[in-house]
Amino acid sequence: MSQPADSAQNPDGEWNGVPATAIVRAVLHRPKALQLFCYRGETMLRLMRPKTAVVVTLEGVLLGASLTLAGCSGGSEEEGRIRATPAQVVGVYELKLDKGTERLEIKADGTYAQDTVSQTRPVHHTGQWQIQNHFFDGSEVILLDAAITDLATPLGENPRLGFGELPMYAHDRSGKVALARNEVADWYYERTH
Repeated sequence: MSQPADSAQNPDGEWNGVPATAIVRAVLHRPKALQLFCYRGETMLRLMRPKTAVVVTLEGVLLGASLTLAGCSGGSEEEGRIRATPAQVVGVYELKLDKGTERLEIKADGTYAQDTVSQTRPVHHTGQWQIQNHFFDGSEVILLDAAITDLATPLGENPRLGFGELPMYAHDRSGKVALARNEVADWYYERTH
């Protein structure tokens, strides 16, 4: 049987300059000798130490990251941003403002209706909505081409009306889904039914 040209075995029964009988004797009688032979002077134990250290370090990092993520993610009993399905956000919401209220109806067919009742200008508008789930931040309900009225401030007596996307994160507020119009100002569309 012929060997390929790049083989370390030659026709004299040697492998890398070591007689085949010496290799057989080493395997049968002295396993340590085989370890030394196979790893060119390095024992398997010495070669395994760095690999074991790397594996243990990686396991520790993964465990630490898992515990950190578990500790940072709030439970369902806490109020705050939540992941929600489209079925969970469908409903009628109301946002109470100083100079009026906004009513928002999110429908299962992917449409919405906005009604603003204020002292300055009543608005009725309809459009499409969608939901985006973010890995760490919960679900965001986006009203497409929404009627966006600047919320009244003491300096702005006549709020302006504009149109555009209105992103709102879903929140758990007292066990009900609420939509955040402005989290910093604590303005939420609260679910009425």
